[in-house]
Order: sequence, then structure tokens, then C-alpha cells
Amino acid sequence: MADAQKVKPVLPPMIVRRIKTLQGLSGISEENYRALLWGYGVESCTELTITQGHAVAKCLQGMVDRIPEHQQFRQPYRDLKGRSALMATARQLRMLEAMWMDVTRQTSRREALAAYGAWLDKRFSIRSVEWIERDHVGRVKFALEQMRAQAER
Repeated sequence: MADAQKVKPVLPPMIVRRIKTLQGLSGISEENYRALLWGYGVESCTELTITQGHAVAKCLQGMVDRIPEHQQFRQPYRDLKGRSALMATARQLRMLEAMWMDVTRQTSRREALAAYGAWLDKRFSIRSVEWIERDHVGRVKFALEQMRAQAER
């Protein structure tokens, strides 16, 4: 038993796909990508351990995040983690914002968000989008659905 080789965990295909996707999005050259892998003592990402695979993906994601054209796809309200359980989640805020974008008449995003804030203040006395509570999400959603239905008539 002392001679038994340690079996290295196989990197799941999902992580391999993520690494390959991030490699393409980052624009890193094949030579630099191979150098990154060589730093982990491997020649292919499939030879990485799970921990190493996550580390490589995180490194490549950092490169992608610095590319200006990819920054526009960042999720709004992402920085609101750790809020009170009484407040709306970032996902709920994005849903409500998307619903507003469907019904607004504003042409630019900045104007649309300003109008959304003004509408929330006037209709629900909510001074800022980030201050929407979980209890208010249903009411705001219902009002936006009514606006959409009225606009479709």
C-alpha cells in the first residue's frame, strides 16, 4: 500500500470550459496562457487540480474584468451583498429595473434611471432604488406590470 500512487482529482469539465472561455475573452496569447499553466507545473488545464483550476479561472477573470468592453456587462447592485434581510436583493432590484426599462419613455439609460428614481419617490416614497425593501418588491412589480399592460393597449 505504501507504493500506491496518489490519485489526482480530475478537473471537472465545467471548470475547463470556464478557463477556456475566459482565455478567449481575455485575449491572452497562447504563449502567455501556457506560461500561466507552467507556473502550476502543468501543460494543459485538464491536468490542474480543482483548487488550481479555480485559481487560474480567477486570474483570467481578473484580466477579463479589466477590459473596458466587458465592464459594461457588470451586474448592477452587485456591491449590495451583506445587506439586511429586510432589504430587496440585488437580483430583485435588477428585475425591477429591467421592468422599468420596458415601460419608460426615456431614450438614454441615465434619463431612464433618473425617471425611475423619481417615480419610486412619488409613488412609494422611496428615495433611492437601493432602499427598496423586500415588502415593497411585490407592490413595485405589480405597479410596473400595470404600466406595461396599459402601454400595450
